[in-house]
Amino acid sequence: MRAASVPLKSVALPTEHGGWGFTLEPLLLGLLLSPGLPTLGLFLLGLFGFLARHPLKLLYQDLRRGKRYPRTDLALKVAGVYLVLALLGFLLAAFTARGPFLLPLLLALPLGAYMAWADAQNRARELFPEIGAALFMAAFAPAGVLAGGLPQVVALGSFLTLALRDVAALYYARTQVLRARGLKPKRHPALLALWGSALLAFLLAQGRLLPYPVFLALLLLALYGSLTLFRPPVPARVVGWTQMGFGLLVVLSAALGYTLQGLPTALLGVPAVHRLLGFALVALAFLAGVYLLVKRQVPRFARALLGLYDLNALLGLLYLAFAGKVLPHPLLALFGVALLHALIKRPHPWPGIGFLLLGLLLLWH
Repeated sequence: MRAASVPLKSVALPTEHGGWGFTLEPLLLGLLLSPGLPTLGLFLLGLFGFLARHPLKLLYQDLRRGKRYPRTDLALKVAGVYLVLALLGFLLAAFTARGPFLLPLLLALPLGAYMAWADAQNRARELFPEIGAALFMAAFAPAGVLAGGLPQVVALGSFLTLALRDVAALYYARTQVLRARGLKPKRHPALLALWGSALLAFLLAQGRLLPYPVFLALLLLALYGSLTLFRPPVPARVVGWTQMGFGLLVVLSAALGYTLQGLPTALLGVPAVHRLLGFALVALAFLAGVYLLVKRQVPRFARALLGLYDLNALLGLLYLAFAGKVLPHPLLALFGVALLHALIKRPHPWPGIGFLLLGLLLLWH
């Protein structure tokens, strides 16, 4: 059998979905707080280091058995490509950094070693290895902050933001996944983690170690989690996507808080991006509306297109936060997106009408 017969996806992409959020959130936060070549390098290092973990694990398992499968050679090649890209990212960060970016990564190295040991023992899905892995990846955010030459207090705040969110999310998600499998786990550990994280965020914000928007985001997570823990369980994939959404909210809240404190973050470009994206989405809304009215069905690309309007609405809310006053156009965009979400689930012709109404609202503002 040739190595080419092994699906590349099964070797190149990790099977767990929760790891994507815990990997991308600190990398994104570092880019937002300190945009530039150093954080771009750390983004490459963190992303491809995470991706290399899966083929390296397959390679280790095969060699440990003393056997060589078709996937073994493919795993070696894929891991080699990922590691080269991660090394290029590290070199980019090392040669352009304006601060001691290695310090947070070195301090988190024992957590990374623990994660690697648990992964080799097939115990990576247990609670404490998952917490260790999430906290290790969280160290990339302060590494990016220091690489950009920003103050240490901002680096500490970025790590604390992600640490509080990670612990709360992991306890909550594990409880919900067990409930989805028909089990009856205790709810109080998840509740304590959710509300404890929100309380600690408030105290840290009082001590000027965190921006207050982080506390508000974690409070919203605690309220949502408390409500859903006592409602019927939902599929694990719904839990995963919901937690990724909350993770993005926490990251944006941290970046917004530091921006309002005077830090020159990447969010300063949000108003211009919101306006530019809005012009393109007006034309797309009318084209999609006419297409759906003619086709009488909602193809997958139309639902994917909805994500762009969600992004535009999110940028509009950030626009409102920077403006410091209520402006009509971001609110109209938000209303139009909410209306489209309601109509796209209804039968023909409502999805097409929803896109046309959204286009009119965007054109109006």
